[in-house]
Amino acid sequence: MKKIIIFSGTTEGRKLSELMAAAGIAHTVSVATDYGKLVMKAHPKVKIQEGRLSKEAMSEFLRKESFDIVIDATHPYAVEVTRTIKSCVAGMKADGLEVTYLRLKRSIQASEETGLRFFDSNEACAEALKEIKGNILLTTGSKELSVYTASEEVKKRLYVRVLPGMESLEICRREGILPQQILALQGPFSEELNDALIHQYGIKCMVTKQGGITGGFLEKKEAALKNRIPLLIIRREAAEEDGLSFDAVCEKIETLTGVNLSLRPAELMITLAGIGPGDADMMTVRLKEALAEADLVLGAKRLIEAVTPKLEKEALYLPDKILTWLKEKSRQYAVHEKLKVVILFSGDIGFYSGWSKVRICLQEALQKGILHGTLQSIPGISSIQMMAAACGVSWENAGIYSIHGKTDTGGWQAEVLHRLHENGRLFLLVSGAEDIRKLGALFSDKENCRITVGYQLSYPQQKLMVLTPEACQETEQEGLYVVMIEKEEQKANEECAEQGKCEEQETQEEPATLSPGIPDEAFIRGKVPMTKGEVRQVSLCSLRLQKDSVLYDIGSGTGSIAVEAAHLSKGIKVYAIEKKEEAVALLAQNKEKFQTANMEIIRGTAPEAFNGLEEPTHVFIGGSGGHLMEILEVLAAKKRRIRVVMNAISLETVAEFKQVKERFSVCNFEMIQMQVSRYHELGSYYMPKAENPVMICSFDLQGGEADAEA
Repeated sequence: MKKIIIFSGTTEGRKLSELMAAAGIAHTVSVATDYGKLVMKAHPKVKIQEGRLSKEAMSEFLRKESFDIVIDATHPYAVEVTRTIKSCVAGMKADGLEVTYLRLKRSIQASEETGLRFFDSNEACAEALKEIKGNILLTTGSKELSVYTASEEVKKRLYVRVLPGMESLEICRREGILPQQILALQGPFSEELNDALIHQYGIKCMVTKQGGITGGFLEKKEAALKNRIPLLIIRREAAEEDGLSFDAVCEKIETLTGVNLSLRPAELMITLAGIGPGDADMMTVRLKEALAEADLVLGAKRLIEAVTPKLEKEALYLPDKILTWLKEKSRQYAVHEKLKVVILFSGDIGFYSGWSKVRICLQEALQKGILHGTLQSIPGISSIQMMAAACGVSWENAGIYSIHGKTDTGGWQAEVLHRLHENGRLFLLVSGAEDIRKLGALFSDKENCRITVGYQLSYPQQKLMVLTPEACQETEQEGLYVVMIEKEEQKANEECAEQGKCEEQETQEEPATLSPGIPDEAFIRGKVPMTKGEVRQVSLCSLRLQKDSVLYDIGSGTGSIAVEAAHLSKGIKVYAIEKKEEAVALLAQNKEKFQTANMEIIRGTAPEAFNGLEEPTHVFIGGSGGHLMEILEVLAAKKRRIRVVMNAISLETVAEFKQVKERFSVCNFEMIQMQVSRYHELGSYYMPKAENPVMICSFDLQGGEADAEA
């Protein structure tokens, strides 16, 4: 069996020792302090060597014990120790001894952000502290303490966080650090704890090493940035960045010893949870319980800031990144057998969330045996619910949409307007202040709309603001936003209904009929041609009308199309355009008979009759009077896309349909021919009687503005 020694000074070193012991690999762990020995778990397979070793003592010890594998898991800043270990191993090799050196590398994360200052040495950092006023939180440990106590002026402002071991406390005493300046604590240290220490001791500056994730660097950085105090960082020496990852070291040990170090990976009890609008008070009780028991926590940076798991947390939210990280941790923490993992999502998991993709990814990994364990989901409170409650309105019939991350070219503006018109009230999830400005621009020329903006909902800074489009465009403050847009009549109608004052409205309810189907016999006809029921129904369905559509019925005749369309919804505005006097009279009679107040009769010839009318969203052409191309030319110059349906009986008109596709910018072009037979009673038989075949052509006509944007 290979003889192995681990020079341990990091969390990763302890984890490696635990994993090797569980696999039955006997080894020695060298720790420099009594505290290092204290945190090591006792195990029959593990021998502890305590105390700092000089180069000579280390060389003698390694040779005497005849170690075959030397693993350097010391702290990244223990530069001299690493150099000593390398030198001793090199000397053994020079003497013909077979020995393998493995460096376990700790992952380092740091970035050049505002408020962060980097130094190449403790001496340079200590010099900079002379120019910074106020109390200092020193988190570099006790070994370099003398550098910072050299200046009496700096020393009296120091609060020193050290390990609660006798060696550390003795160094503090020797350097003249008063008891009230000593914070003897064992990590890990959460952002919340760092934040509390900053407030408790009036800290104006923090000093740290460029440590890794397990060293708590990120938590210190976030606390400093949150409190807007400078964070002074001593860089690692570049030469010490070389080394192997935890998994790579494990693989090397397996190869060298012939022992399968990969115990069955820890069983993962994974919880996917919605954290709510933001503030911890809005978390569900079930989620709070899960977080209190969690070993590992994942999620976007904002979501995990205040969370303190038992082992680790990481700012991850993409499915593949999460899977890779969990695979590594399930092996790294295999000695724990079971790990409770919580993955956080903003708001509610099922509402514009990445939950679905993550759930599918992890479910597949569990089914394939890539991961082992269980998966459950906990819903949360959506910011939309929070916004509705804060505004005192119902959201049960409201439109809901997200423009988060959508670009100007994504067509979201049209969708926002459509959903607002459809529902009367629209809730929007947005990315931040920039989206508020975009919404202001969108509604700058829209009247009768009320914009309510929710800022930092659930947080102490929470504000509700009713903003004009102009005020929206001037929004600069960043943060979490939710928007509610209402048609002015929406709120009034609701208040009216609540007070029982809607008698007039009750007489104007939407008709019960949700589809066309008025019998032909119900229309007053005379001798004017009429689009027959079967063709009329197909034509109306092809139009795809919406509640707020504006329809031109060109060559309206008796008005069967116009009446049916107006009858579908009182929100639809219909212009029945007809040039023949007899037909106009019939139109008026049918309008009165069917009480279609939202239908307006326009006497004239298209396209001249369009003058003064609001722009259409939909057009039905039952008769063009020979001006089809001219009509379409005028419509094509409109700003918006228009849905067009045309009917034809004659071959000449049918021939024009093909020209339409060639001449104009259209999409969703379709032509169908209908021939209907009606059965009539003839004696004791029912015999079919064929109607004239009708060609129905439908398409979306691109507007001039749409063409320009495209």
